[in-house]
Amino acid sequence: MAKTRSPQMIRMLVLKFAGTFGSGMLSFAIGLYILHRTGSALSMGVSMISGPLVALIMMPFVGYVVDTFAHRRVMILAQIATSIGLLLFGLSFQLWPQAYYPELIVLIIILQITDNFLSTTLTASLVQLFDGDELQRVNSLNQSITSLATFLAPLLGAFVYTLVPINVFAYIEIGFELVALVAILGLKFSAAAQAEEAEQTKTSLWTNFKGGFQFLLHQKLLLVLTTSGAVINLVFAAINVGLPYLLIQTLKLSDRQYGFIDSGFAVGMFLGGLLLAAVKLKRHPVTVSFLNIALLSVIFMTTGLPPLLGFSKPVMTVIYFTQSLLNGAVIVFVNTPLNTFMQQIIPHKMQGRVFALDMAISTLLSPIGVVFFGGLFDHVPAAQIFLGAGAVLILITAMFAGIIAQQQLLKRPENLVKA
Repeated sequence: MAKTRSPQMIRMLVLKFAGTFGSGMLSFAIGLYILHRTGSALSMGVSMISGPLVALIMMPFVGYVVDTFAHRRVMILAQIATSIGLLLFGLSFQLWPQAYYPELIVLIIILQITDNFLSTTLTASLVQLFDGDELQRVNSLNQSITSLATFLAPLLGAFVYTLVPINVFAYIEIGFELVALVAILGLKFSAAAQAEEAEQTKTSLWTNFKGGFQFLLHQKLLLVLTTSGAVINLVFAAINVGLPYLLIQTLKLSDRQYGFIDSGFAVGMFLGGLLLAAVKLKRHPVTVSFLNIALLSVIFMTTGLPPLLGFSKPVMTVIYFTQSLLNGAVIVFVNTPLNTFMQQIIPHKMQGRVFALDMAISTLLSPIGVVFFGGLFDHVPAAQIFLGAGAVLILITAMFAGIIAQQQLLKRPENLVKA
């Protein structure tokens, strides 16, 4: 079994690295290009929100397709559509360079759509590609390889950006997408999974979406986890907005110091993924996740303290790099056990729509958190906000953990991990 599974895992990691690294380089180049050409933060903002808005609109369609059609076929078509979109952008940019902005927005939308289909299908396929013992390991290694690609992409992207025009970035990305396509073609789905897909009953889009929504409503543990994820993402916006504000506006750290600190998060996720892949959890995945959320809350509460202690900028840089690294590592222990658990307990035929719903609900409150904390940091000292956000996060975690314990949701048969 180990010999047959090892190439499978390598293909999966190649797929994740090629897709993440290539798209990361392209996204970096697009953001930089728009900022340099327009000089407008609003233009940059429109390009940033286009993708998430499209993802929200496409959510019912993604769930329907993933739960209705063969996963391999969906992933292959998504990769082909991505490559065609990139090729058309490259050609149109060469022919009409003055229309670069609408061309880039259209490209962003196309890539968001195809990436939604690919990522949701891949998440729903992991339980068909790997058995229970391997699932946590592959999820952890996926997190590590994604973090490594996320860390490297801007570094190489910044170098390549000085050498080639933006349309060449699209052609380079096609190469990475083709590598990912080859990896997808090499994935071996279990015979049981293929038989189940062949017997899948076709339903209407509305019936499919309604079925996923009702399933989520009737699975109390999944509903609690999805709701808690949305609320936690809302509070997490305090770090996403507040940390750059604190480091750049308040502490006046240089761009190089800020970049060094920011890289700590990806390094932490990479190391956290490797660590989680090497250990076997002795507690329930939900318990592990909630304990690490509590740890994350404590880290949040201390975020605003270093400036009050009068440290020098170099010392401050080391402190915040260490904290960023810890945040990245802990996030892996929050997300990966939960994702693995959900992949194991959600029926194969429901995973597409349930994961699409979970993703939409979990990210729904994030923009509200960004706006709320963005305004708050303009009027309230950072130390107080971080202390308050950490305290709120602990209370929220305790509340949801209390609900799970009171209703004994972890002990119910339908919530037990399937072997």
